[in-house]
Amino acid sequence: MKLISAVLLLLGFLTRPAAAATIEAHYAAAGPWAVATADVGTDYKLYYPADLGAGGFKHPIITWGNGTNATPAQYPGVLNQLASWGFAVVASTDTTTGTGAEMIAAARYLVDRNSDPSSVFYGKLDVTKVGAVGHSQGAGGAVNTATKSGGLIKSVVPIALPAPIWVGSGDKFNVGQLTSPVLFMSGSNDIIISPNSAVTNYYNAVPGAAAKALLKGADHNTIQGTGGGFLGYLTAWLMYTLQGDTYARGAFAGSTPEINTNTSWEKAAEKNLP
Repeated sequence: MKLISAVLLLLGFLTRPAAAATIEAHYAAAGPWAVATADVGTDYKLYYPADLGAGGFKHPIITWGNGTNATPAQYPGVLNQLASWGFAVVASTDTTTGTGAEMIAAARYLVDRNSDPSSVFYGKLDVTKVGAVGHSQGAGGAVNTATKSGGLIKSVVPIALPAPIWVGSGDKFNVGQLTSPVLFMSGSNDIIISPNSAVTNYYNAVPGAAAKALLKGADHNTIQGTGGGFLGYLTAWLMYTLQGDTYARGAFAGSTPEINTNTSWEKAAEKNLP
């Protein structure tokens, strides 16, 4: 058991050599952690490493936001993927997450479990490393979570963030208020709800660290189901920004970020990344 824990620690935390031809391919594969799931009443679905805290590892937290009228059951690919790479994921079951309120409550629920002696998460989470990730309406919710949670969020990934015309008055967000690194992801075929023009405007409005890219051939709901081609760089971004993974960093930073030369992606850009 001690040997297994040590191996998991090395795979899940320390810098590792590439196990695939590209950074994207490496992180598109399932990670080294077996995944467990649990329901918290009807409010949240949890996805987390089954061997929590192996080798003394502290798991970063991800709070997830569903698209309009969607539930976590429609995103098994991305939610299980992130848990397999060592993240403790809490997904609100709410089908309207645009305000960010549901995602903030979910994040704080899991943060609180870290100090609850009766919880399996007790002492096993890194409550200083919390990310907000969401799709469509939930992408706006991820931005609102980051700007309205008092500095709780340290990394943001809005996937298929809707153009302003599609955002209801109660769900409005301001990317110009973001202080944590943000990766805007969308699809080249998502030309109505989250087109390149909107993604570029959002990227340009961020004052600090940001990146953006469009997955070729992807539409507005490609992230649902298996997660499609989004999994590799989504995982790499969170490993880079929340787990300090220097190999994953090469996808977005350095002299030639991999995503900029990847022919499966287009319109990639980065700024102010550490």
